[in-house]
Amino acid sequence: MPTIFEAVVIMGSDDDWTPDSIAHALPDAGMRMEFLRQLNTTPLSGLAALGKKWVKVITDLEGAVERGRALHAHQQQHGGQLPPQYTDVTELIVENRAA
Repeated sequence: MPTIFEAVVIMGSDDDWTPDSIAHALPDAGMRMEFLRQLNTTPLSGLAALGKKWVKVITDLEGAVERGRALHAHQQQHGGQLPPQYTDVTELIVENRAA
């Protein structure tokens, strides 16, 4: 059974979305609060664009989840190694944080 996030993402066309379904699809309380803040402060003429923006956020997040799952599966099958198209930047991040 899909999570609420997954169920809303697979709903289909942009016409199926409502402010409530967008809010429920956002996986983080802070994101939901920001969406609702923007929803309440956007002029009526801008609501369609706002909805499209947040639907894109949701679909982008779902894509990232799928890429993360695929990466994790690859690492499990290959002893923790990254796929060849990825570059491990862990040391670079650690160096930048230390600087």
